[in-house]
Amino acid sequence: MSNESKKTDIGFSSPLIMAFALIAGSVGTGNIWRFPRVAATNGGGAFVVAYVIIMLFMTIPLMMGESVIGRATRKGLPGAFRDYMGGKKFTWFGSFMWYVVFATTAYYTVVMAWIAYYMVLSITSGYIGVDKMTLFNSVTNSNYIIILIYLGLMIAASYFAYSGVEAIEKSTKYLLPLLVISLAVVAARSVTLENASQGLNYLFGFNPKELLSAKVWLEAITQASWSAGPGWGICIAYGVYAKKDSDATLTTAIQGIGDMSVALLAGVAVIPSLFSMSSSPEAAMEILRSGNNGLAFIGLTNVFERMPGGMLMSTLFFLSLLLAGFTSLIALFSILYQPFADAGVEKKKTVIAMLVGTCILGLPSAWNINFFNNQDFVVGMTMVIGAIFSCLALIKYGVEKSRLLLNNDYSYIKMGKWWNVSIGFVYPILAILMLVWQLAPLVLSDPHWYNPFGVYSLGTLIFQAGIVGILAYLYNDRIAKSAGERLFNGTEFPEVQITDYV
Repeated sequence: MSNESKKTDIGFSSPLIMAFALIAGSVGTGNIWRFPRVAATNGGGAFVVAYVIIMLFMTIPLMMGESVIGRATRKGLPGAFRDYMGGKKFTWFGSFMWYVVFATTAYYTVVMAWIAYYMVLSITSGYIGVDKMTLFNSVTNSNYIIILIYLGLMIAASYFAYSGVEAIEKSTKYLLPLLVISLAVVAARSVTLENASQGLNYLFGFNPKELLSAKVWLEAITQASWSAGPGWGICIAYGVYAKKDSDATLTTAIQGIGDMSVALLAGVAVIPSLFSMSSSPEAAMEILRSGNNGLAFIGLTNVFERMPGGMLMSTLFFLSLLLAGFTSLIALFSILYQPFADAGVEKKKTVIAMLVGTCILGLPSAWNINFFNNQDFVVGMTMVIGAIFSCLALIKYGVEKSRLLLNNDYSYIKMGKWWNVSIGFVYPILAILMLVWQLAPLVLSDPHWYNPFGVYSLGTLIFQAGIVGILAYLYNDRIAKSAGERLFNGTEFPEVQITDYV
């Protein structure tokens, strides 16, 4: 097949399929175990209202902007920032974000290995009668089975991403519906339990005064940032494969609404069952305050053990978690491959290098939970920095010019001038405030906050992010050169490029 005939076949086959792929890539474990916990402990319905507002007027608009960057440049993250910001000196912004994806891939798969292990335990009723805390500690520390599962998941996800857009589309068609159906069955069972209404009241009960709480809004911004995907490049990466005449605004809107819908469905699946099967509302809230791992692997396993038909619900719950994580992992590997495609590196060499590199970085997290917790903390904070970088790229090119690119002849939904305000002022300011809000307590409560080897210290964030930033800056010119020629003419989206990676 000639290159000319292939031009009509490359990239995502339709905007709707691309939207579903974006939903599959952005929906992750944060939607299913983090959202219910954060919503119920931060005002319930008030948090949901704040979360929806943040998604509609901040997060989705930024993801639209990131999609414009990907479509305009047709480059991986380093080249995308180089070309959109108008100079090779800006390449390091994308290189920094690329490393965030690299580190996320390395440690995020550890969670999936835990989930896969617990899904098998659910199928075999293997955790019934077992102390859940002791079990979790044995799974997350020095467990050779977890190492093997981890390696298997990494190989599988890297292969899907290696197979290109067609394989991503096929996996989306099967895995995303299975994820939603599994979670919907758990939600249906959850709301039919006795006293399930108590949980629904905690999740959706609305006190307007809660909307005056800064904490509610900051938690909503945090959830939207860590769940939907701005700051780690999925919209930029998948935008590279979007056809020139596909609708960026509608595609991204569907992605954001789909991500929110899964989060809300997860809330209905988790909270009512937790309140129904706990001894009291206070006991349920105690479980919710125990963190993501405490909720999923300790609190909910106790709930499923006591629930009629609980092992089936447990299997479906962990299956939905596993699918959410796996589809995100495919997207992560796709992002990692793109700069090497720009540099003309053979695809097999790239796949092997990325697989080995991520495994080397991630195996310590698979072996020891303290290392995992450290990476979870650092990567979560650097994702926020990545979102700020995306705002800076759009500001540098011109927010109004970016909006005009977004509002092209193929756009069904047109963004008004409010989009400029959201991207140019509101999002970056609130993202910085969120970072300060998250990091200030570390300084105030920890006398050794400067320790570069602390699990949750500010020092470890500065140390690790600083090293990455310095290396990205030092190798800036070399990476910029490897990204190839500039394709963006400043006025319209170029065609999808033909490479072995598509």
